[in-house]
Amino acid sequence: MTPVVIPIYFDYASTLCYIAWRIVRELEGEMNFVALWKGVPIAARDPRASAGRPLGDLERRKILMVSAETGIPVAPPRSWIDSTAALEGSEIARDAGKFGPYHDSVFRAAFEDRIDIGDRSVLERIARDAGIDGGGFRADLNQRRMAPRIEAHRREADEFSALGYPTFILGDYPMIGIQPAETMRLVFERFIRNRRSEPHS
Repeated sequence: MTPVVIPIYFDYASTLCYIAWRIVRELEGEMNFVALWKGVPIAARDPRASAGRPLGDLERRKILMVSAETGIPVAPPRSWIDSTAALEGSEIARDAGKFGPYHDSVFRAAFEDRIDIGDRSVLERIARDAGIDGGGFRADLNQRRMAPRIEAHRREADEFSALGYPTFILGDYPMIGIQPAETMRLVFERFIRNRRSEPHS
């Protein structure tokens, strides 16, 4: 049976997207769906998320609240992460057939190892470890070859009113934010069941 595809708009700069990644990885292994991650930089919509700006108290409290509700332990970064190159790199990895290992490694680097994913040498190492040609990866990043694709993701997300992080597209409807794994499992089960019951031409 062909898996149902669930697009997810995300940013590597978002701690909430890291929590979503942890939960989605767990559920994707159990359920018949494929997560289609599409990068949209928060900073393109909200100048308060500009790289290097310290997180405010309200932002930190929200992250800690979601961490407690989901049971995914994570400490908020001190300041907003520069995710531009990492997001463009994810599309280079997609074209190379290595999106999964690259994507996982970037999230781990940013939120588990506390490595600066704004550093292109870090991204190049992640790309090489994922099986991507490092020289080609570096050249594509320097030329910003994937910038138009990231912009296309942003326009597409806007059409869905996918203005929060993360946003799951369940058919024609956006679901913004992340819930505990059991709640997400029920939501996905219902969506997949309804999608399977739809008539096909």
